[in-house]
Amino acid sequence: MKISKFILFLCSLIVTISCSKEDTPEGTTNPSSFNLLLVSNNATEVSFTPTFTWQESSGPNGETITYDLYIQKANEVPDGSLPTQLYSGNLTTNTHTLTTPLLASTAYKWYVKSKNSSGGSTNSSSVFSFVTAEVDNLPPEEFFLLLPLDNEIDIPSSTVLTWEASSDPEGRPISYRVFLGINIPDTQIGNNLPDTSLPVGSLLPNTVYAWYVQALDDAGNIRNSSIFQFTTADSSSSGNYILVSSNSIPGQQGRFGHQMVDYNGKLYIIGGSVLNDDNTGGEYNDVWSSDDEGDTWTLVKGNTPEIGFVRSDEHQAVVFNNEIWVLNGNRNTAHKSSDGVTWENMQFTGNVSMGTHYDPRHQHQAVVFNGRLYIIGGSAGGILRNDVWSTDGVPDNDGKITWIKETDDAGFEPRVGHQVVIFNNKFYLTGGYIQGGQRMNDVWSSTDGINWTLVTAAAPYTERTEHVLVVQKDGQAMWLIGGDGIDPNTGTTVDSLNDSWKTTNGTDWVEESHHVTDDTPSNVFKGRKEFDAVGGNGHIIITMGKNGTQLLNDTWKRPN
Repeated sequence: MKISKFILFLCSLIVTISCSKEDTPEGTTNPSSFNLLLVSNNATEVSFTPTFTWQESSGPNGETITYDLYIQKANEVPDGSLPTQLYSGNLTTNTHTLTTPLLASTAYKWYVKSKNSSGGSTNSSSVFSFVTAEVDNLPPEEFFLLLPLDNEIDIPSSTVLTWEASSDPEGRPISYRVFLGINIPDTQIGNNLPDTSLPVGSLLPNTVYAWYVQALDDAGNIRNSSIFQFTTADSSSSGNYILVSSNSIPGQQGRFGHQMVDYNGKLYIIGGSVLNDDNTGGEYNDVWSSDDEGDTWTLVKGNTPEIGFVRSDEHQAVVFNNEIWVLNGNRNTAHKSSDGVTWENMQFTGNVSMGTHYDPRHQHQAVVFNGRLYIIGGSAGGILRNDVWSTDGVPDNDGKITWIKETDDAGFEPRVGHQVVIFNNKFYLTGGYIQGGQRMNDVWSSTDGINWTLVTAAAPYTERTEHVLVVQKDGQAMWLIGGDGIDPNTGTTVDSLNDSWKTTNGTDWVEESHHVTDDTPSNVFKGRKEFDAVGGNGHIIITMGKNGTQLLNDTWKRPN
C-alpha cells in the first residue's frame, strides 16, 4: 500500500515538473528579459485606442525578435495568471497602437511575449493593469514628439524637447508632463506645462536618453505620446563644425577684426588686421569675394590705404539700400560701394560739438532695420557709449546724409565688443565689455532701437566679448558663437571660445556645441575672437579671427 502511494506521488511530481517547463525546444535559448513601459501599470482614463510600448528584448545569438501582444479584460484573467487573448502577433517593433477600440470604463490586463527565430520565448517581467476612460469624458487626442528626432545622435548637453500640441474632444484645457531618463524615461522633469517645449540641460555626454510626454485635461484624463530616444554628443566633439579650408586667403597667415557680408549672391570679406606669409601686414582695406559660400576667395580690391574706406580692424560693414556700407573704425565716417572696388565717402550734415553727429568710435555695432542704418554703442575717445544713432542714407541736395540721435542712453550699460543683430523683427544685443573691463552675458531687445528691454541679466553661456551673433539665412534662429570669455569648463580662466548657442525665440538658448578647451588638434574648431560669420544655405559660415595671439586663416561651416 505504501509502495503504491509512493509510486503515485512520483508520477504526480513528474507531471508537475514537466508542466512547469517552458515550451522551448531542447537546445535553444530564450530572448533576454524585458519589461512593459506604456500603458503604465494602474493607469486610468486610458484612451480606447492606446499605444503600448515595452523595452526591447534581444536574442543571445543575434536572432530576429518578434513580439506577441496580449490584452484581456481583467475580470477574465484569474489572479496569478496571464492574459490569454492574443491581440496582435509577430510584431517587429516594441510599440503598437490599437486600431480596434477597447470598451469604455473597463479594466484590462496586458503583457508581451518576445520570441526568437530559433523557437525560444520570454514573457515580460510584469503584467500591467489599466482602466479605459468613460464615454462622456475622453482623454486628449493623439499627438507626436518632434525634436530631438527619434534615435538622433550628437545632441548637445543642453537641448529643447519639443512636441505637437494635443487637443481635447470636450474642449477642456490641456497641460503636459515630461518624462526623461537614461535608456528608460523614468523621471518626471516637467509638470503642468502649458507650452509644447521644455529646455533641458546638464545631460551626460555620449549617453542614450529616452523621453515621452503626457497630455492631461483638467479632469485628469491622460494621453501618452510614444517614446523617443536620443544620444548626446561626445564631450570632446567639435560639435559638427566642418572645416572648409585652413588656408582661405593665399599668401596670408591670417586676419582678425574683418567684416563679412552677403551681398548680391556673393560673400565679401572687408578689411581687418592681416599677417602675411612674409610677416608683413597691418590694418588693411582690401576686399575679397566668394561666389561658392566661402569655399574659395578672390581678391576684389587690394590694400590701398589712400583709396577707399579707412583701413581698420574695428570697423563695421552692412548691406544697406542695396549697397555695401562701411562704418569706419576710430572714425565717424562712412563709405559705400556697389561692387567692392569703388568706394564713395558719405559726407554728413551734423556736427559732433553741437551733438548733431556721433563721436568717432570703435568696437561699435551697426545694423539695418526698417529702412534705416543704426550705430549702437562703442568706445568714443576712451568713453564707453550706449547711445543709438540712425540714418536713412539718402543724400540731401548737397550730397550729405543726416544722422539722428535716437537716444543718448539706451538703458543697457555702456560697452564695447558687444554684438547686435535683427531677429524676429527686433534688435537683440548681448555681451561685450562694460566700464572696468567686466565681460557680460546679458541679453537686451528693442522694437525701435530707442526703448530697450532686459531679456536676461545672465544668459546660460559664459560672459564674453568679441564674439559673433548671427541669424540663419532662413531667419528661423539666432546663433552666438565663440568670443573672448570665461571658459565654461573651469568657470574662472579666460579663453578664446569655440562653443555655439542657438535660440529660436530670443529668450531660450540651447547649447549646440560645448567649448573644447584643448583645441590644438587640427580637426577641432579653434576658439576665436574678432572673427565674423554669416548665414548660408543650411549652415553658418565662419571665417578667420584670432585664437589667443595666433591669427587664423580658416573657413568653417556649422550646419543650422
